[in-house]
Amino acid sequence: MRKLLAAAFAVLASMSWIHTVRAQTPGNMLAELGILGRWAADCTKPPSGPNPHLVFERTATGPGAQYTVIFAANNSTTRSVDNVRIGKPGTVAMHFTTVTGQSSGLAFDITMLLEPQRYRVVGSIGSDGKVYIKDGIVVATGAANPWQNKCPD
Repeated sequence: MRKLLAAAFAVLASMSWIHTVRAQTPGNMLAELGILGRWAADCTKPPSGPNPHLVFERTATGPGAQYTVIFAANNSTTRSVDNVRIGKPGTVAMHFTTVTGQSSGLAFDITMLLEPQRYRVVGSIGSDGKVYIKDGIVVATGAANPWQNKCPD
């Protein structure tokens, strides 16, 4: 009986480990955090330079997730989401790599504040060593980086 019980615990432990590994994929993490879907500062307005739409989605290849930044109907860039980590309460860190567009190959490490229906990137550093966003401020313009709101499907 003890051997049977020990075997059952071993099977359960291995199944728990498999679930944990799967839960840590970027696609699963984005789903668990409620980040999959379309986001914009103003969802009622079409994509534009000051109001890009971002679409986070699962993929069947690579790390299992990507997001596309839509600047206008024929102007977008796609980035693979390579890693997602939960930081202190209300913060999420991501590492992603640009796979299309002029900055193809450039990777970024970002930190975002995440609330149930919105997020705000408060830090962004590129693999080129450049700081793009610091303390929620876009370094190039000095403007506050806007909150992105979850758009209805």
